[in-house]
Amino acid sequence: MSLSLTEQLDNLYTTTWQQRKSEVFDQIFDATPFYFWLKSKGKIKQAMGGRFLTESVQFAKSDNVSWITKGASTPLAGKEFLTIARYEWRYLTVPVVRFGIDDHQNRGKWQIINLMNAKLDNAMNSLIDELETKLFAGSGASENAIDGLQHLVADDPTAPAEVGGIPQHTETWWRNQTINMSGLSFATNGINKMRTLLHNCMNNLRMDAPDIIVSGQTPYEYYEENVVDNYYRVVNNRLADAGFQHQTFKGIPMVWSPACSNQRMYFLNTNFLTLQFDPMLNFDMTEWKPIPNQVNDRAAHIVWAGALTTSRRRCLGVLHSINTA
Repeated sequence: MSLSLTEQLDNLYTTTWQQRKSEVFDQIFDATPFYFWLKSKGKIKQAMGGRFLTESVQFAKSDNVSWITKGASTPLAGKEFLTIARYEWRYLTVPVVRFGIDDHQNRGKWQIINLMNAKLDNAMNSLIDELETKLFAGSGASENAIDGLQHLVADDPTAPAEVGGIPQHTETWWRNQTINMSGLSFATNGINKMRTLLHNCMNNLRMDAPDIIVSGQTPYEYYEENVVDNYYRVVNNRLADAGFQHQTFKGIPMVWSPACSNQRMYFLNTNFLTLQFDPMLNFDMTEWKPIPNQVNDRAAHIVWAGALTTSRRRCLGVLHSINTA
């Protein structure tokens, strides 16, 4: 039995998207500098199901470290030093809508392929924009979105709030670094405050040092225009080869995003940031369904499930309330 036009188009859209899916995954996460950097560091990772996404978090050091002499005993007392940060699954979707009239009027092979690719490209670009926008937002709880950097790297980490289910206002070890530049000239104080924030994040430990700086366009350009050359002339080959313009601060690549507030500059250690996703809901397309009360119109959804998580907030930092006027 031959398939109807509707069934043929259902299959064409679905199989084409599935064939493009691995390419789409790369295009989405290579489109903007932060996600590209995260992906290049192997920090976009699969997570299989479960009610929550988790990160193991160290909150204390061992008390059993000791100096010994010949025959001396060592302390073996156990001590709790691990806890779990727990993050909610978030579900991102974009509909692909087909109108029966368009299907009919574009029945020629190349017309329908062009229309189909335009719709799928639009869906992909919409996903890129939404992921970038929410990256620089706050807590995703009210919108069922991923937690953004304003939540994970808070302007005020002493304010009552839970990050990963851990209360930052009572657990001081779980606070990120922050410097308030309100009332301070960036031209006069910007470099000094950037240097201080970097040192606060790394605490003179190489493993805690931020590996990327992300800001809004205005502070990025202001830094580029006004700093001494030797701070930013070094090129990061990974970003340069991918076509991203950038500069550096003390060897750390700096990028900007139009979605990031011009009042903020984030110092991030991506060893402790992960975008976790479920491979079973990794930009997969649902079945096509008729739209109620609309003749021959149909819709499918592209769905992604995941969350942005952190396991060590103390080496993440933000300069906020930046004024470059």
